[in-house]
Amino acid sequence: MKKKPESFPLYYRVFPSVLGDIGVIWVKKDGPSIIHIILPKREVGTLTLIDERYPEASEDSDKKIDEMCEKMVRYLVGEPVRFSLTFLDIDRCYDLQKKVLLKAAEIPRGRVISYGGLAEKISAPCASRAVGTALARNPFPLILPCHRVVKASGYPGQYGGGADTKKRLLAMEGVLFNDGGKIEDRFFW
Repeated sequence: MKKKPESFPLYYRVFPSVLGDIGVIWVKKDGPSIIHIILPKREVGTLTLIDERYPEASEDSDKKIDEMCEKMVRYLVGEPVRFSLTFLDIDRCYDLQKKVLLKAAEIPRGRVISYGGLAEKISAPCASRAVGTALARNPFPLILPCHRVVKASGYPGQYGGGADTKKRLLAMEGVLFNDGGKIEDRFFW
């Protein structure tokens, strides 16, 4: 994803979770506005990723950012939480991506939809590849649940945090897989 030049100072917060350290990049506009959530990767530490992508960011905290981080921690241990989209700088996303991500936010916890199914829900039935691209570049994973979008075959598919993380998130939400690793049909939205 091409980074947009920032007219506001960048800040970050890193917090521990059951997945590992998660990074939140944010700016202060009228209030805090999250521009990116960075999931842990096995091969590179979260702080290293932040330094590579946002070298100008300074570590800082804010009450609203802290609350959002706490909600992510609670979500990752299986607690049902409602994320407010108010603090996401969704306008940084291109138009189709914004449409895809906001529709993905409507997928109920414990349910999945195929890329093609999501394309149909945004009235673009031939755009399953574009939907996949938009989700692959989701700057707000967990809050905008791209992990709930799966292959039409029922297999989970790829995920920015890793395929194992995607399966773990879905299982934590109650989605069941058959012995072959496919998601059971009853979990499709």
